Amino acid sequence: MADDVKKVWRERDRVTRAITKDGFFRAAVIHNTAVVQTAQSNHSLNGVATIALGRALTGASLMASFLKGEERIALMFSGDGPVKSIYAEAIQVGEVRGYATLNDDPAESVSALGKGLLKVQRVLYGKMEPSTGIVELKRGDVTSDLGHYLTQSEQIPSAFVFDIAFDENDVVRQSVGCLIQAMPGARPEDIFKVYDTIDYLERLTEFADRGYDTKQILQQIMPSDINITATAPVDFFCRCSLSKFKGVLVTLGVGELESMRAQGHNELVCQYCNKKYHLDNSDFDELREQILAIRN
Repeated sequence: MADDVKKVWRERDRVTRAITKDGFFRAAVIHNTAVVQTAQSNHSLNGVATIALGRALTGASLMASFLKGEERIALMFSGDGPVKSIYAEAIQVGEVRGYATLNDDPAESVSALGKGLLKVQRVLYGKMEPSTGIVELKRGDVTSDLGHYLTQSEQIPSAFVFDIAFDENDVVRQSVGCLIQAMPGARPEDIFKVYDTIDYLERLTEFADRGYDTKQILQQIMPSDINITATAPVDFFCRCSLSKFKGVLVTLGVGELESMRAQGHNELVCQYCNKKYHLDNSDFDELREQILAIRN
């Protein structure tokens, strides 16, 4: 039994954080194949959209790993390329969810998102309002734009590496990502050394193929000895529920609710995870009574 538990612990998607022993760099590596597989399957995505959303989910998880508890980060991309929008949301405790939409008439672009905007929102403890930053997309490829955002908007020299590999059936086979950030005191030459290491790094999915865990991948990437500071599981998880949908529906009028019932609009779909919920007549009756009670 103990061996089975250890096997599940190893095989579950996981993010690991570390800091160099000199304190000049911190980093996180995530192996999140199941998360990206789930997103691809749930939303029936093509290859381009899978890569774009997979990178965003990976980036959100890596950035959230440096937050606390249920502090949350949300990444919102919008562009005129083949992928119209991406939403990825993660919390430090290991939950991540998201979706992508496609453009019916995309502009000619060499990148998935093309021209557009990136909005980054943090919900932090002790803050009355979310912290929000918005920048123009520089390349429209998620990886470069996230690194640009952290470096330019938050003044933290940062580098992301995302790698997603597919099998012969175009299903996600491996997904690995890392985030490296310079800490106060890091010299420019140290930062450039990290960038050079990343430029010549072999594909992260090849490390995973060889059985490297997230700690071992970190040791391959970092420029000096590291101390592991935390490791935690990660799951594609959405907190949607039928009761939450009902909570929204009670804000409708009775006429709108009865129109839904008459037209057979009884299927509710969560945009984040694509899970479907169905209302029966007893649900409509219950909602009608609640709306009338609120009005009175």
